[in-house]
Amino acid sequence: MNTIDLFAGANSAAGFYSRYQCLAEDSLNRVFILKGGPGTGKSTMIKRVASHFSCPLEKYHCTAAPDSLDALFIPSLLVSVIDGTAPHTIDPSLPGAVQQVIDLGSFWDESILIAQRQKIQDIAAEKTARFKSAYGWLAVAGKLADQVQQLERRGTFPSPQEVAAKISGYIPRTGAGTNRHAFATGITAAGIVNYLPGLKARHSFSLTGGNRAFNSLVLEEIARRLSRDNIPAHYLYCGLQPQYLEHIYIPGEFAVFSSHPPHTIKGNTGEFGLEYTGPSELESQVSKFIQRGIKTMAEAARFHSELEEIYSSSMDYTPIAGLPERIVEAIRHSSPKNPETGSLGST
Repeated sequence: MNTIDLFAGANSAAGFYSRYQCLAEDSLNRVFILKGGPGTGKSTMIKRVASHFSCPLEKYHCTAAPDSLDALFIPSLLVSVIDGTAPHTIDPSLPGAVQQVIDLGSFWDESILIAQRQKIQDIAAEKTARFKSAYGWLAVAGKLADQVQQLERRGTFPSPQEVAAKISGYIPRTGAGTNRHAFATGITAAGIVNYLPGLKARHSFSLTGGNRAFNSLVLEEIARRLSRDNIPAHYLYCGLQPQYLEHIYIPGEFAVFSSHPPHTIKGNTGEFGLEYTGPSELESQVSKFIQRGIKTMAEAARFHSELEEIYSSSMDYTPIAGLPERIVEAIRHSSPKNPETGSLGST
């Protein structure tokens, strides 16, 4: 089974940045949106659904706790299962026809939560304050990263147009599926997590030297060619500065990676750019402020764990036990081979 791991959101210099919406579009066959508080079993349910499929899967990890899953996408079926709660809130635009909401809050004892209302409110406030502080540190890191580009990323780079033309010769002639916009590297409470090594391709290229202007021109030209030829791809952005495209990936076939810390990777077909000579003093400052953000996010994660314990204690998991299999059955009934809409039935 070919599974790729990504993030659909980012803890960034601009705060939390969500690209979850592309996993809930009306063009998909089915979208199952899980709602509920922390510790109600959303990640566990997504993992159990994934375990039933041997086809290629895309697993989207939580940016706060990367061991948890926030979404699953099945490309061959155009089906997703998503945690649709804050900070990546997803609501149905075609409820029932495409998106279906599964409310795990139906299985908790609200009297337990009401009795601990003040405690929940206090913990949530502490968690929010820590995340706000963390995003402040990341904002400083983002400003310094801009200065690195302006002052230090210089040198004689090859022509971006010529590089794009050489790389484009390896683009597959046809493709299937839909475009996806996501992140391969995340700034998380557990540290910087990089999923690039798992993105395997027959032909991969790396853009070295860390010059954003050079990389952007190459990537934008390749993106134009993919769009022109209607070839879908994964467009993967910078986790710190999510407005910047860093990588393009067609699963199993083709990849162009921006290779620089914290995500260095060697292309198996070619490399273009300059050799990285090590971090400058300014780059070291970027890393320092990112690490401060990570440390503060780790504090926020501890408060989140306290909330999970409270909500978990209020849950009745017995009626939920068979829900992942019912989602799987609904997915199979709504697959292209059987377009009839699947139903979860009553809970």
